[in-house]
Order: sequence, then C-alpha cells, then structure tokens
Amino acid sequence: MKPMSQSVARFVAAGAIACLAALTARGAHAAGDDAAKDYPSKPITLLVGFPAGGPADNAARLLVDRIVTKWPQAKIIVQNRGGANGAIAATELTKAPADGYTLFFVTRSHVNLKWLTPNLPFNPETDFQPVAIVLDVPNVMVVGPSVKAPDYAAFVKDVAAHPNQYTAFSSGNGSDPHLALAEYMQKSGLRIRHIPYKGGNEGMLDMLAGRVDLSFATLGTVMSQLRKGKLRALAIGGKARSPQLPDVPTFAEVGVKDFSPEAWYGVMAPKGTPPAIVAKLNATINEVMNTPEGAKKLETLGAVPVRNTVDDFTAIYKHDLKTNGELIQRLGIHID
Repeated sequence: MKPMSQSVARFVAAGAIACLAALTARGAHAAGDDAAKDYPSKPITLLVGFPAGGPADNAARLLVDRIVTKWPQAKIIVQNRGGANGAIAATELTKAPADGYTLFFVTRSHVNLKWLTPNLPFNPETDFQPVAIVLDVPNVMVVGPSVKAPDYAAFVKDVAAHPNQYTAFSSGNGSDPHLALAEYMQKSGLRIRHIPYKGGNEGMLDMLAGRVDLSFATLGTVMSQLRKGKLRALAIGGKARSPQLPDVPTFAEVGVKDFSPEAWYGVMAPKGTPPAIVAKLNATINEVMNTPEGAKKLETLGAVPVRNTVDDFTAIYKHDLKTNGELIQRLGIHID
C-alpha cells in the first residue's frame, strides 16, 4: 500500500481533530443537560453588590422568596458584598465556578463600571453571562420639604431663577441617579448642584430633613415616603404614567423630550455556565415573577415584572453598556 502524501495526511488529521472537537462539544452539552436536570442539587449563593436593606437587596430577597415557590427544595443564600457600586460582588462572581451555584443580582448601574472605574479586575463585556431581567422600575424626580413649588412647572421656574442653588443627591458619582440628573440638566438647561453620597440611605435622610432638595430615585425607594406625604413626586420616567402614581406626569408630558430614566434589576452567572442551566434559571425566574402574586410583590417596590429570554437580556446589556458609556463620556462624568 502506498504511503499517504503529506497533504492527504494533513487532511485526514484535520478531519480527525474536527470530529474530536464535535464529539467533545456534544459531550459538554450532554453533561450540561444532565447537570440541568438535577439543578439545583446544592445551595445557591446570590451575590448582591449593595448593603442589606437597600432596594437591590429587597428585590433580591423577593426573588428568592418567589423562586422557592417553584423549587421548594432549593436553598438560596443571599450574600451582600456592598461597595464600589457593585464591583466587589461582580469580582467575586468572576472567581466562582461556572456551574450555576453562584449568581449575581445585578442592577443597571453595573454597566457604568466599565466607563468609570479604571483597572477593573474583570471585563464587563466578556466575563458575565446574562440570565434574566427580574424587574423594571422607573426613576422619579422627588422633592423634599425644602422645595415649596407646588408642581413641576413652578419648580422649573424657580430653579431657572436660582441656578446651582437647588441640590440633588445620588448614591454616588456615576450611579444611575447621578447619570439621570446629569442628562436631565443637559436636556432641560437647568443647573442643579449634585451631592454624591456613599449610599442612598444617608441622602434620603438628608432630603427628608430638608438638607437636600431632590433626587432622581427609583420609585420603590421612595414609595412609602410619597404615600406618607413626606416627599412629593414631580415627574416620572417611562413611556406611560405609573399605576402607583397615576397623577404624576412623565417627563415627556412636562416637555423634557427623549428623557426617560428607568432601571432594571437582573441575574447574571459567570461566563461559561452551561446553557441548559442558564435556560432553566431564565424560565424559572420568568415564571415566578410573572404570576399575579409575583406582580403584586413587585408593586411594593414600585416595579413591574419582565418576561425576557437570555438573548433579550444579552442584547439589552450590550445596548446599555454602549449608550451609558456614550453618555458618561459626553457629559464628562467621573468618579472623584
């Protein structure tokens, strides 16, 4: 028998490698499918990048309560890793095994880290696997007792007459409330002094005490104070008025065009988590949050449930990474 030529040998070798790769990939998919059948078979850790008692923590614990209605055998442990606008928790996630047993409860402000934090120990674009968006919540312009204007029109008139005398707090430089304020000033032409805090609670206390005038807060964080009459809402993000605040106009209605501050909260896994486990998590989250009971629970946070695929969330995440980056760079926002 004649020996194979070098070209034929290379062709045969390449074919063998391709077949081996295909078999390996099928084996990996099969292993992932098998793992998903028994998932979860041990405790899940849900990392939250903000302190206990805040809006992200409250939403994460609500999600856990809803998931165990579907998976009563599941033990899900919420671990708060507050600091650096969620970067500490995100870093911990990237060091965890990609097996679905360590997850990250992520807020929309996570996309800002790429543009605001130098020398991150992870790549926000490549190191995370989006799983599902849990909820959407609008940001609302709220004012404290120091603001005497009865409505949005009167407030705008007074702010225009007194540039940089009114103050607005945020939970930190580069946070979503900070970006909302910066974009609002750009589009309204008004000048309001930004007061960054290391978290939202202290700023809220100062606004209630009249030491800070206003904020662009997520609806859930201020709903109880609005109901008690300690704060007032002047305008709200979203395409339509909120069912919780039907008398509060949207920013579009009061004349601030192309401005609709909103936030999403979601779940991410480490990159490389088996697709079957990601799909199972996505389906379960969608199911438990979109029941009448789930929607009712979210209403207490001023939020609405979202039904989305893994691809939907991935597209939204990539879009927000790009658009928030453009906004941060255009407005010259930075962390001091």
